[in-house]
Amino acid sequence: MLLPLLPNSVLAERITCTFDVNDEKPQLEIKPSTDIYSVTKIDLPGGFRFAGQYLTELSKFKAYIYHTPKDRFVLLTLQDFKSSSSTCPQDFGQHRVYDAADERELLFHCIKTCQR
Repeated sequence: MLLPLLPNSVLAERITCTFDVNDEKPQLEIKPSTDIYSVTKIDLPGGFRFAGQYLTELSKFKAYIYHTPKDRFVLLTLQDFKSSSSTCPQDFGQHRVYDAADERELLFHCIKTCQR
């Protein structure tokens, strides 16, 4: 019953990533975690895979982008973003990843939101 006494407390945080690949715009919701081995992932058109981690104890959002040129996923890029629990909303910007071998690109945009 402390909720009415703490109107400014954060009840839920999440990071939502929107992708633009092959004229499709799927989304992925990444919830906070303390497990450094836990990732949330989505397989995207064009042979891309996006995996994300929101590690609250490390104040970090990590984005991994893979591409599968043949029979396995190859890491194209890993990006680390600083995140503070006091910063909400937080926009991590728009990013473009290009796979030169297959001449494909993936655009993604991630935003942290908080529900009070």
